[in-house]
Amino acid sequence: MPRRPFASIPVLALSLAAQSPAPAPLRTGVPQPLTLDLRQADSAALLPKDARDAGQVEAVRQRWTPLVAGLKDAPSVRILLPSGDGRLPLLLAASQALKAQAPSQRLYVGFDAQAAPLLDETAWGAVDGGALVPSDLNLDPGRWREQLTRAQDSFPGRPWTLWLPSDPGALVSVLLGDGGRVVVPAGGPGARLAAELPQGFEDVEGGPADLTLRNPAGEARRWTFAQGAWSSATLPKTRHEVTVTAAETYDVGALLAKVRAAQLRGRAAVRTVQAKADLDLHIQGTRGAGGDLGFTFGYFERAGEWPELLQKEVRLNGVTAKLDGEVQLPLIESRQSMALPVALGLTERYRYRDGGSAGPGRRLLRFEPAGVDPLLYRGELEVDEATGRILVERRERVDLPGTVKSEREILTYGEAVPGVWRPVAVQTFERWVSAGGMVQVQRRFTYRDFEVNGGGFDAARSAARESGATMLKVTPGGARYFTRQPDGTRKIEEKPKSNGRAAAGLVLVDPGLEPPVIPLAGLVYFDYNAFGKGIQLNALTAAVFNTASLAIPRGLGGFDVSANASALLLKGTERPVVNGKLADRDGVGHRFGSLGVELGRDLGLGFRLEGRGDFVYDDYSLGDSKYRTPDYALPPSGLTKMGTLQGSWLFRGFQVQAFHGWGRRPDGIYGTPADPQAVPDGGGFRRWGASLGLDREVRPGVWFHGEAGWASGEGFDRFKGLDVGAVGGAARVAGIRANALVSDRQTYVKTALAIPTGPNLRLSVSLEHARARSLDDGRTYGMTGVGFTGDLPGFWIFTAVRMDLGVGVQSDIAGVKGVNGFLALLRVF
Repeated sequence: MPRRPFASIPVLALSLAAQSPAPAPLRTGVPQPLTLDLRQADSAALLPKDARDAGQVEAVRQRWTPLVAGLKDAPSVRILLPSGDGRLPLLLAASQALKAQAPSQRLYVGFDAQAAPLLDETAWGAVDGGALVPSDLNLDPGRWREQLTRAQDSFPGRPWTLWLPSDPGALVSVLLGDGGRVVVPAGGPGARLAAELPQGFEDVEGGPADLTLRNPAGEARRWTFAQGAWSSATLPKTRHEVTVTAAETYDVGALLAKVRAAQLRGRAAVRTVQAKADLDLHIQGTRGAGGDLGFTFGYFERAGEWPELLQKEVRLNGVTAKLDGEVQLPLIESRQSMALPVALGLTERYRYRDGGSAGPGRRLLRFEPAGVDPLLYRGELEVDEATGRILVERRERVDLPGTVKSEREILTYGEAVPGVWRPVAVQTFERWVSAGGMVQVQRRFTYRDFEVNGGGFDAARSAARESGATMLKVTPGGARYFTRQPDGTRKIEEKPKSNGRAAAGLVLVDPGLEPPVIPLAGLVYFDYNAFGKGIQLNALTAAVFNTASLAIPRGLGGFDVSANASALLLKGTERPVVNGKLADRDGVGHRFGSLGVELGRDLGLGFRLEGRGDFVYDDYSLGDSKYRTPDYALPPSGLTKMGTLQGSWLFRGFQVQAFHGWGRRPDGIYGTPADPQAVPDGGGFRRWGASLGLDREVRPGVWFHGEAGWASGEGFDRFKGLDVGAVGGAARVAGIRANALVSDRQTYVKTALAIPTGPNLRLSVSLEHARARSLDDGRTYGMTGVGFTGDLPGFWIFTAVRMDLGVGVQSDIAGVKGVNGFLALLRVF
């Protein structure tokens, strides 16, 4: 008789690099798995509602412990799930709890004919397959194939193993050919065949009474069933085959299951953690080297409780600030605390996919939110395949609703103490919206000096709570101050601290001002969440100079809205440049007030577009009597209106900006009767330019700043142009007096280095150069200056001291270089 054709139906092959080796397709003597019956379990109690809440996660872990403790030594476990909704999260949590206590244990999903199918690939990776035990099978062997098909439809991503109540004889090859894995009783023909199967032959081709197995090298062996026994047979010379092929894919789900189990295993081993934590923020302004704010905390974490931070030190620009008692500084962070998408969660809010190899034994897993919540991250994990440990996590969020518009984070994991694996450093690049434009902030958080499960934890934490120092708690919604109450206890503030006040004493030195040495006192108020609406509010009053600003993230149709106003009541005398030096005539006094409104919108990938309207009132009057010219007609005072379109790109310390503006000012005539001058173009003017900046931390505490820019325009004259000078100029050069030159074209470069020399001094040195074409004589002049900035700890009632001096070292214009700067005393309260 001709040989009956049979089908080759291999199961889709997955690269199980993260999974234990697959067992042989046919076995005997394997005990049935023990059962974890969750059909009547309270799912709400076994799943945290918020995986960022340490208390909920620890409470859930403790509820799982007695459920799985008796199964620790079992070779395999069958998980029976409820038939309703929520089967997937419960399966993931059960897998995590079981694998955490017994990593080599094999896990199976139990069969439920009434339950909804588990079609999510994450579920496939959480277990080794499905299990059909004798109580699931019909007594009629002829129905077993049908039952296998139903089971495969309910859970298709892993093979189903059948623990058969009796030897099926010739049906073994059919069940194997359908993709099943079979365990047969001892003593029958199937058991004898199982003993003959060579190792490594796992690819099955099965038809009635006919079985062929192949190994990965392609070598094949065949057996047939006749007269109640299986016997070896030769391979057919001609066959009709139906072959299903698929690209080999990485088993992401299995690696995720290993990651979750490794994290829960580590969590279970840690009762208390005590450490030191350093938080440093570098705030990169739109111009200049920016500023720094740093903290050192004592860190206390007990399993199931929110971590507590004891503020030990505050650093302003790298030096220790004088802050006595409980002083609460504003907390600026994105709306969610550092939530680790995989590492700490028992449930899934993300989708994961393979990102390829990251080196020998390492794998990249890319993740993205399962929903549209902008507070969730997207990024990638670098994972050690053998242990399931996360090595590095890179993630980002964009289009955030508050002050922080976007952030990119790099979390580095390490061994805090032997056997305890956790994040040890976090580096973040953030973009903050402000009234003055986008601000880039680099945040670094590092842990050190770990003490895990130490005996002195309770005493140390109690001493911190009883002290008068500032404390915080890290809650799921972010950091909150942990405020000391009159009775000695502490209470978590419901809202993050967002406002603050400061007083400053300032001595300003600049030969271009009248008088050249000016003592000032000012009061500063700031609030990053004014009226509880996420509005930024800033105000400064120093009598002769006053400014206020506000910023409303997403304040108008998804656009960020900002506004600022300022007024300079101190009059300065502006003089023209003639033949390479400041003239001693035609001096004009000048005061001004301004109001600006801006709309901005993020475009993604760090790009932003902004439209701005400015209204400036210029008040011209007689200047210093030494530089007046008789019968000189003053330029027209009045309102100047200007609109500007600006684009920017901020990314990891890089900052690129470009702008183009159009404006109109009062028309009129100024000058002497012998040489009257008309305001150009009837008062119309334009300006444009671009700049490039970079802030980079060379090593901890040492910051490099580089900056270059170019600006130009048309319709300018000496009273409306591009200023060059140390105070208020478009191109500011240290040691060059204010209003040194009015130009219509300029370029500048600046480089600076901030060097910490100890806890009591940080020195910053800058080299600055500009070239500008004068509107008065059409010549191009160069100017160079060196800046020195020293930051010192506060004394008496002052929080910090800063001295900033500029020394002009070269100028093509005589009389404009010298020494200028300021001495500032700051008190925060």
